[in-house]
Amino acid sequence: MGIIHPDLPWLGGEAAVPRKFFDRVESVEAPAPRLFAMPRKPVGDTDYAIGLHASRLVRDGGTLQIGIGALSDGLCRALALRHEDNRAYLQALAAIDAGVPCGEICKRWGGTGPFEQGLFGASEMITDGFQHLVQAGVITRPVFDDVALMERDAAGTTSVGDKEHLRREGNILQAAFFLGSVDFYCWLRELPDALRNSIGMTRVSRINEFYGGSETLEKLQRRDARFFNTAMMMTTLGAATSDALDDGTVVSGVGGQYNFVAMAHALDDGRSVLMLRSTRDSGGRVRSNILWDYGHTTIPRHLRDIVVTEYGVADLRGRSDEDCIKAMLAITDARFQDELMAKAMTAGKLSTDFHPPDAWSQNRPETLARRLAPFRNPQQLPDYPMGSDFTEVEQRLVRALGWLKKRTATTTGMLGTVIAALRSRPDADADTEALERMDLATPSGTRERISARLLALALQETQR
Repeated sequence: MGIIHPDLPWLGGEAAVPRKFFDRVESVEAPAPRLFAMPRKPVGDTDYAIGLHASRLVRDGGTLQIGIGALSDGLCRALALRHEDNRAYLQALAAIDAGVPCGEICKRWGGTGPFEQGLFGASEMITDGFQHLVQAGVITRPVFDDVALMERDAAGTTSVGDKEHLRREGNILQAAFFLGSVDFYCWLRELPDALRNSIGMTRVSRINEFYGGSETLEKLQRRDARFFNTAMMMTTLGAATSDALDDGTVVSGVGGQYNFVAMAHALDDGRSVLMLRSTRDSGGRVRSNILWDYGHTTIPRHLRDIVVTEYGVADLRGRSDEDCIKAMLAITDARFQDELMAKAMTAGKLSTDFHPPDAWSQNRPETLARRLAPFRNPQQLPDYPMGSDFTEVEQRLVRALGWLKKRTATTTGMLGTVIAALRSRPDADADTEALERMDLATPSGTRERISARLLALALQETQR
């Protein structure tokens, strides 16, 4: 059954089918309901640090696959900054590089220069991130469904005619579906014909797998492929948890994550990159997302490859268990390294005379925030790199409410924050619009007065 929505963008490619393909076609009657739009979340220091580290694993002239969410947004902004303002990009990398493991793997598999050849996008879905990269001139490398032509392109022997044919008829982006914000759908609807024709919609199986008889062509098209996906937790031996918890709670679908990891291992020049935040707040406590072991696995340890946290890059492919553990410890939050080392030593996987380098002790959020602070501005690393559906006042409120949620997650934290709010002297003029937006400008009753003071405190603490 096919449903025609008047606001749904049309993208062509081999996914286009004749009307008779459907048993039934229905049109949405006016007034049509709004298309489902993904909210664009703010990108924080942790997300940007991960994006910056991951961005230098991408080689000019290669292939890019990304998912959706703040980590992918951070990566896309880092790639755009690398291309548009390379000096600022290199300065940001230098700021977060003190003692950070990356070195040889980034030099061997990636780069830090602008994208002169451009990237080819091959991903399950097109998102706001791909819009950002197309507009920045990063996604520009065209591919064509011709083995001989792609072989000449890979060898650098394409003629002037070949290059013109690729530019005019090739795809710079292939995907199976799209999902994003209201502005993203508007961008797709208003694409000029030449750019629209360079986006090829296809079946999921072609994007996610090397099966069906066209493997030679697809491998030529996806040269130097980097498959970026996110994980919730990982073990020090390289297994990833991305879709469910050990008690059976399902958090997300696996999607194409396993397929992309497997494809990376099937390509001589491909790499799988799993991105994750090193810690999370849970029940008022900070917990490590890097564990010794876990009762559920999405990506098994035998498919371990590259892992990126805000503290650096770990290359796990082909390494011994001991070397794998050391690589993961180097990108773990300093507060949890000792416990993990002790468990690894008890299991006989890490030498008992091992002593971590002093640089690992710098893996702390406050250190990271200080190093990134000079770059957290609208021109370089803004809160909303893909644009925002919120007003400036609402953006301030998002930061403030997030700060309050974290500070009041426990009874002790709640009491301490309330006392601090009551003792504070808020700037009434500066907070008027925000308090009005939350209907707290003229509070009535004790509860609303305390809420207003809490919000005023949070606005002051998160002011940039």
